[in-house]
Amino acid sequence: MARIVEKIKNTWAAITYPSGVDESYDKKCDDAFDKTIDRFINFCYFVFYVIAAISLYFFITRELLL
Repeated sequence: MARIVEKIKNTWAAITYPSGVDESYDKKCDDAFDKTIDRFINFCYFVFYVIAAISLYFFITRELLL
């Protein structure tokens, strides 16, 4: 439990750290944020294309070929 509380405190300290104090820390945080957002967007594209392919398959097999 103490480990979880410590991680929460460290996360809160990282979130509330003022911008512009440490340029290397700001750059590292910006890069990590960009990487996370990029992965999330790529995952959303993947889910979109999978659902679109499934929908297209069912449209062709259920509607057009009947």
